[in-house]
Amino acid sequence: MLAFFRSVKLGFDVNATRHESAPLMERHMQPNSSRLMSFGTRGLCPFVAIVCAFLFTAQMATAQATKGPEVEEKGLLTEDNFELKITYFKSTMKKNAPVAILLHGGKKGNRRNWTGSKGIASYLQEKGGFAVVAVDLRGHGDSVLPKRSELRKNDYQNMVLYDMQAVKEFLLEEHQKGNLNMNKLGIVACDFSTSVALAFTEIDWEREPYDDSTTPEQRTPRGQDVQALVLISPELSTPGLAATKSAAVIRGRDLPVMIGTSEKNAHDLSAAKKLFDALVAKKKKDDKVSLKRYPEDYRGMDLVLQDVQTQHDIVDFLDKYVKGFESPWRDRSSRLERE
Repeated sequence: MLAFFRSVKLGFDVNATRHESAPLMERHMQPNSSRLMSFGTRGLCPFVAIVCAFLFTAQMATAQATKGPEVEEKGLLTEDNFELKITYFKSTMKKNAPVAILLHGGKKGNRRNWTGSKGIASYLQEKGGFAVVAVDLRGHGDSVLPKRSELRKNDYQNMVLYDMQAVKEFLLEEHQKGNLNMNKLGIVACDFSTSVALAFTEIDWEREPYDDSTTPEQRTPRGQDVQALVLISPELSTPGLAATKSAAVIRGRDLPVMIGTSEKNAHDLSAAKKLFDALVAKKKKDDKVSLKRYPEDYRGMDLVLQDVQTQHDIVDFLDKYVKGFESPWRDRSSRLERE
C-alpha cells in the first residue's frame, strides 16, 4: 500500500461520570441568549417610543457582540478536481488553537453526524478552543461522486491521497493566517475512516522537511503534524488500505492513540484488539495507547452519538494529547521563500 502512495506526488510541501439522560453538550453548554422585552408603542409619547427602540437596538448589538465562534461551510477542490465538502469551526485562540479533524463512518455517514446537536464539534470549538474540520469524505454526504454512488477500491485510496491532502492544505492556509496551529493536530475517525486516518498519519510522518537550513532541527517541517488519533470501532479491511501495516509504522512514532469499541460486538472487539497489538510493541507497556471497551451495543458513529462516556473520553483525550501538546506556532513556509 505504501508503495502505491509513494507513486503519487502529493502537492503540499477527555473520564467523567456517566449520565445517560442527556448528551455531552446539553449538560455542559448553557445557552447564551438575551431576552428582549417587547413593548407596544401605541399610545406612548414619541420620546418613550424612541427610548424603547434604542434599548432594542442596544440589546441586539450586545447579542451580536457576544455571538459564538464562527462556523463556515466550505468546498475544497482536491488535486484530482473533486469538490470536498467540509464544515469549519474557527477557533478564537488563533495561533494557540489546537486542531481536530473529524471523520465520519458508515455508508450513509457524513459530517453532520459531528456537527449536529449530539456531535462534539461545537463543544470542541466553544469549550476546548479547538479549530475543528468536519469532513464529508468522497462518496458521502455532500461530497457526491460524479455519475455513481458505489465506492470502489481507489476511492478509499483517494480519500487518503486527495481528500486528506486537501484538508491539510486548507489547514496550512489557516495556519499561515495565524488562525490555528496545525502542528497541534488530532484526528477522530470511525469504522472505515479509521483506516483512512492511519494511512494519512503514516504518510504525514514520513514527509521530509524543507531543505532550508544546514541544521536539521531548524528546517521547516512539511509534515509530522498529526499528534494523536482516536479510532472508534476500527475496521481493518477497508478496500485498498492496510490499517495494521500503517499501525506498525506509526508504532515507531510514539503517538498517542485511543481505540474505542463495544465489548458486546465480537467482530469489532477482535479488530480493536488486533489494532491495539499492532500499535504497541511486544513486552512494552505504552500508556499512550489505550483500548476502551464500552458496554453499549453500538458501533462507529452510533457509539459516539449515543454513548456519553465515549464522548467524554474523546474530549479528554484530545484535550490531553493535542491541546496539551507543546508546540509553538511557527511560519511553515520555506525559509528560501521568505528570504
